Amino acid sequence: MMAQGDPVFGACCVGVGQGSLKWSEEELKALEIGVVGGFARGCRAGGITRFSLLSAVGSTAKSRIRYVRIMGLKEETVQAVGFQRLAIFRPGIIAGNAHTPRYVAWLGRLIPGRFGAIEQDDIGRAFVTEFVGNSAKSGVVVLENGEMRQRSRAQDIPGR
Repeated sequence: MMAQGDPVFGACCVGVGQGSLKWSEEELKALEIGVVGGFARGCRAGGITRFSLLSAVGSTAKSRIRYVRIMGLKEETVQAVGFQRLAIFRPGIIAGNAHTPRYVAWLGRLIPGRFGAIEQDDIGRAFVTEFVGNSAKSGVVVLENGEMRQRSRAQDIPGR
């Protein structure tokens, strides 16, 4: 595709989410930092300059909370790869998927702001909008629930 001049984007939605409680810190780091970092480096080595990463709300490598800290380390690892454009998506509770119990998604809808629920379809549309609508922009952008919802509605995507 790149040889034909078509844009190619890398996207990574790998993660354990709620299941991380059952994983050791070493296992979690191996997936979230090792596998995701390797995938990002492989994309960059293959000529991809634009990448989107699914992370988690509140991610920071300085957190005392294990999951949030590892997500922050994952973000730092991918940032270090040096993409021309990196979009980091930090959802709160992801509703509408098999890994989030319905009662958790329902309760998440009662929480306002970035820690509340967001539909997985909104996240997917926000990824597409990032790829289609921001091809001229450079740098790192972090998108939380509100920004993802706004982007998912900004693009006229068939099938919505």
